[in-house]
Amino acid sequence: MRKIIVYVTLLWMMGMVNACSGTDYLNAVPGNSVALVSMDMGKMNGINNQALLKTLLHVSNVNTAGVDVSAPVYLFESADGNLGLCAKVADSGDLEKTLNALATNGACQPLKEHRDCQFTLLRNAWAVGFTDDALLVMGPITPANFSSLRNQMARYLRQSEEKGIVASRLYEQLDSIDGAMKMVARVDALPEKLMMPFTLGAPANTEPSKIFVSARMNVEGQCLVIDGKTFSFNQQVQQALKEASQTYRLIEGKYMSALDKDGVSAMFLNVNGNDFIRLLNGNRGFQALLAGINTAIDMNNIIKSVDGDLCITMPNATDNGFRMTMRAQLAHSKWLSDVGYWKQSCPAGSTIRDWGNNAYCFSDGKTSFYFGVSPDLQFYSGGSENDARMALQAVDNSASQTWKHLMEGQKMVMVMNVDALAQNKEGMGGVSQLLTPLFGEIHSVVYRMRE
Repeated sequence: MRKIIVYVTLLWMMGMVNACSGTDYLNAVPGNSVALVSMDMGKMNGINNQALLKTLLHVSNVNTAGVDVSAPVYLFESADGNLGLCAKVADSGDLEKTLNALATNGACQPLKEHRDCQFTLLRNAWAVGFTDDALLVMGPITPANFSSLRNQMARYLRQSEEKGIVASRLYEQLDSIDGAMKMVARVDALPEKLMMPFTLGAPANTEPSKIFVSARMNVEGQCLVIDGKTFSFNQQVQQALKEASQTYRLIEGKYMSALDKDGVSAMFLNVNGNDFIRLLNGNRGFQALLAGINTAIDMNNIIKSVDGDLCITMPNATDNGFRMTMRAQLAHSKWLSDVGYWKQSCPAGSTIRDWGNNAYCFSDGKTSFYFGVSPDLQFYSGGSENDARMALQAVDNSASQTWKHLMEGQKMVMVMNVDALAQNKEGMGGVSQLLTPLFGEIHSVVYRMRE
């Protein structure tokens, strides 16, 4: 009987050791990462789940490249802004052969040992390091920065679990999400122009670093669909975000074709303006979009008159001027009676002039804002006359039908134009290099708020 107990105990201990070692490779992910994406390649239906590693390592068969494709692959952003990939090593000898073959073909530098790890620079842009447990890829960098990043990566590859990502609250949140592809990210890890919708409802002056997004992800056609929610580890901020989510109503889809090919992003909501204005007041992102305009136009009063679908499109990626457009279904247009006062009280150097029937133009020499109300009580606006005229017209956009399908039954949707973002210095270029092989040509990202 004692032998049976000993054998059972040994088997249990061996099982515990194996269970722990299954995530040992994750210790290489920096514990202070600001974004973390997990991809379980064996469960990612409809996606070429080995394409990322095949493209990265220039191999036709990942199973012989030394990487364990049965273990989830993790993408991350470090606190200093580097993008990274971490995968489990199945056979370090096979991985060494794979990288040596790449070096022979000129795709990377010859492998060199550094602090008991093997390193190379891949395509003059990505630092690659590995041990018997973990493969770590970070960048993009210039060759001149390879040495300093290699020193960092050597520390990551040898750090204990206490310093790795598994011990972090970010990983704890990620592990609680059910899905083959999932993400947790600090809001300030997102491009600046995309932060505003995720900070709506947070108490005034809340730092974006206090707000997080957790989400499941999947691909539909050429669109990456993210079903997520914002949260905070700060109880006061968390409570405010939870209460804010109750402000949103089901979207009707009136303005689904609002985002044109040059626009960065569009946010779609259905709200009562009296409730929604409370979320916007104190929101730095929204106030920044209206900088200069609020000095002459009472945007609060306009927003309070909204009752129905509302769409805000973000500035053009390649235009430093004011390009925000807003369109919304109004309950009334009583604020039009205040326009005369606005004209008289304009700050020095600025004017408001008539532009059409119930339509006006504000200008201060640097910024122009065209706005008006249509006969069927729709507010429309734009940073140029053309933008404003186009605001209520359907854009010829082949993706609109896809967006319509994705918006049905949703309370808040944000559509991001990947092509437009890639043209600007928003950090999307490096992301594309990592994700394009996996997803193929992704032209848009649709974020849907889940409760």
